[in-house]
Amino acid sequence: MVAALKDLPPYVEENQESNQIERPLKRLFTLEEFARIVDALPDDCLELIKGEIVMAPPPDDPHIKQNIGVEKLLARHWEEIEKLGCCPAGPSAWYAVPRELKQKWVDEGVKGPDHVCPDASVCFADYLDTNRRPPALLVIEVISVSSRSAIDRDLISKPEIYATLEIPTYWVIDRRDKCVWVHTEPENGQYANRIQYRGEQRLPAPGMEFLNITPAQIFGA
Repeated sequence: MVAALKDLPPYVEENQESNQIERPLKRLFTLEEFARIVDALPDDCLELIKGEIVMAPPPDDPHIKQNIGVEKLLARHWEEIEKLGCCPAGPSAWYAVPRELKQKWVDEGVKGPDHVCPDASVCFADYLDTNRRPPALLVIEVISVSSRSAIDRDLISKPEIYATLEIPTYWVIDRRDKCVWVHTEPENGQYANRIQYRGEQRLPAPGMEFLNITPAQIFGA
């Protein structure tokens, strides 16, 4: 039964304002809590930005296909990768942004993420337990063409993060012209080399010279 207006308690503005002040404005999550939420919501694309959970738009079909294709290509070299104490990983591998880089952003008045999750990577199996640098030998992003900011994030923002983590190689798969941007030689938070590869050119991966992956394989050409 719907209560009549005369039955409702009187509105008291002071109490209402007091209750709003007492209630927290936001709930910040740790990476461990976020991991449990991701497990509970496997169909949602979630990101952890400065402790807040943000739902990202789902990738389109070409993005998903290229991501699956890269994982399959890495899986061909599973035994060699395992001998290095590493393993291929998909989007389940998260990497913490280094403290010194976050402090740099604060000093510059720039906002950035607390953790990054590449589309694929070859990580050290114990990187979470040892907090080692580099946590991975290779990270791979598939560019999302949904917005200019998404493209800039992979080509401009994330190289700084991965270079600061001292990850030897960062590949960016760019379907706009079927190329792969290869970043190598991390020095002082920047990659010294960035080279564009196409077609049958073999993609370099220092420390994993056994990898035999080309842009043509990634794009199915």
